Amino acid sequence: MKLLAFPLLLCLLFVACKPGATADTNAAAPVSDDPAALEAQVLAIHDEIMPKMSDITDLNGKLRDYKKNIPEDASGKIVSPSGLEEAIGSLKLAEQGMWDWMKQYNDAKATVQPDQLKSFYAHQLELVNKVKTDMLAAIEKAQTWVAEHPNQK
Repeated sequence: MKLLAFPLLLCLLFVACKPGATADTNAAAPVSDDPAALEAQVLAIHDEIMPKMSDITDLNGKLRDYKKNIPEDASGKIVSPSGLEEAIGSLKLAEQGMWDWMKQYNDAKATVQPDQLKSFYAHQLELVNKVKTDMLAAIEKAQTWVAEHPNQK
């Protein structure tokens, strides 16, 4: 048994290290004609980005706290620092994008005909990658704003 394990491990290492054999879930193009494999890709991306929803919630809370504590200017107006509203808005859109995608995915999945599964999952792969891109960009924008405004409390 031990003699079989070493060659098997060596083969797996060879296949994994082969040029072009990356496990990049960012790839927009489907890598399989198998609907089950496409579904696995879609769900892997979902599972990768779903924990980021807590980052969005945390950042949204920080930004809203900043906004709530902005003092009035001399004329009695509250003027948000540059980029604050944009950061809050992008977090809100990214979060809503995830919820909207999950709802349409679950609703549509129940009605897809077996002969349409490949195109359905290929399309869902594109959509979930867009959700991922939007979420990561919104998080980065908010984190940058927070880092650039350390005195805002």
